[in-house]
Amino acid sequence: MAKAKIVRDSDGLFDGIKFNCPACLWSDGTPQAKVLPVSWLPPGETQESPHVAGKPHWGFNGDFENPTLTPSVLQWWGGEGTEVPKHVCHSFVTNGRIQFLGDCTHALAGQTVDLPAMED
Repeated sequence: MAKAKIVRDSDGLFDGIKFNCPACLWSDGTPQAKVLPVSWLPPGETQESPHVAGKPHWGFNGDFENPTLTPSVLQWWGGEGTEVPKHVCHSFVTNGRIQFLGDCTHALAGQTVDLPAMED
């Protein structure tokens, strides 16, 4: 089962790759999706969404069952000046697994786990 999926904009143009992070959870406990612009394009396509133009792009190995994205993925929110506690998620996605680095503020910091399968 796929652990990553293609994301398209409202015009149907390639926007990036999506995967679910098992450490960044919604209030109901379901994993939050992360969408990254990548330098890879689906076979036969020559144009990406203008929404990702000029944004940093990650490398992607083209394997949706065992994705690898480079370099690391760093996401954070909350913290100083907000009522939301600071949340940091920093990881490497390699061969369908996600390695959470030590600077993460969640329970999976320092662990490596399989990426969850994406639902259709």
